Amino acid sequence: MKALRGAFCLELFFAVAAFAQGEVDTKQKPFVKGGIYDKPYLVRPSARLAVGGYAEMLVRSDYEAGIHEGYSFEARRFNLFLFSSISELIKLTSELEFEHGTEEIKLEMALVDLQFREEFNLRGGILLSPIGKFNLAHDSPRNEFVDRPLVSTRIIPSTLSEAGLGFYGSLYPSGENRLTYEAYLVNGLTDGILLAGDGTSLPDGRPEAFEKDNNGSPAFAGRLAFSPQFGGELGLSIHTGRYNTYKLEGVDVDEPRMATLLALDAEYEIGRLALQGELARASIEIPPSLVGLFAEKQWGFYGQALYNLFDGILPMFPQSVLAFGTRYDYIDLDADIEGADLHRLTLGVNLRPVPETVLRFNYLHNWEFDRINNETRSAALQFGIATYF
Repeated sequence: MKALRGAFCLELFFAVAAFAQGEVDTKQKPFVKGGIYDKPYLVRPSARLAVGGYAEMLVRSDYEAGIHEGYSFEARRFNLFLFSSISELIKLTSELEFEHGTEEIKLEMALVDLQFREEFNLRGGILLSPIGKFNLAHDSPRNEFVDRPLVSTRIIPSTLSEAGLGFYGSLYPSGENRLTYEAYLVNGLTDGILLAGDGTSLPDGRPEAFEKDNNGSPAFAGRLAFSPQFGGELGLSIHTGRYNTYKLEGVDVDEPRMATLLALDAEYEIGRLALQGELARASIEIPPSLVGLFAEKQWGFYGQALYNLFDGILPMFPQSVLAFGTRYDYIDLDADIEGADLHRLTLGVNLRPVPETVLRFNYLHNWEFDRINNETRSAALQFGIATYF
């Protein structure tokens, strides 16, 4: 069954990439749709400095094993963007995130770009690691569903920010076909992968501070994305490196161990229908004493479809759009056993009065299996608001 799910997901991706309905001007597309230079505040008239951000809140009602757990309001995120055009070819951009008020304050991004030419540019600082498309374009107002995809948070530890240095650029191999690349050396993940106390957890391996590397061995993160002239995008990415502390003061204290993430993402629009998906696989080397207790392989995917039902549905908002969407998520937290996986089906209705603001009503249903394959079902109703400013 797990192999069939993977085959279905790959079939979806390649089917998406195969559609063709006319040509698009790829040279006018942002480097990453929804990425750091594709924000509403950057297209407004401004001086040398631009400030923007987004906010997100929601109310939810949860059900587990048929028991209603009540209602809850959540101020999920308040993020601030700061951009400065230092010169025509030197740009600085940053993002400061406040989660649940001030429960967690995080500098999510702070980088400098030296833009030599479209094909080759230098980037350094606190980077959004280019593993999967969602980690690069995860702003809440752009998301069509209240919750982020499971594969992009439990397998790929979004939001994954790392201190690093590298290069990016765009190439045009033929006509309007575009190939973009990002390639960085970064500090990488840490021992936290195995220290969470609940099995292998890549999100707990994210660096807590942007200081020195815990093992002095940089990781590599890179992504290639192809945008054909008929539209859409297909991306392939990797994040790989040693994650454990295997030396202390120059003395070997452990064997170096690797953690590698591979991801495939795709998106395409056919008239009013927008298709999107992402698949990721993680391989983690673990100590022999933990084999059978901690996962060495994890994987997952999501596939979603959004259909714009009506344009201009609100007379006072000429750009308003009403849309219906569905998303299927699957993650397998230990590919070597039958259990330890989670399925989620989400149905949603979105209202966008303007492109920068979205009101989302979602119903989601979970089928979760523990390590001995016992099933637990849960569900939730969510109403969320997210907006750029």
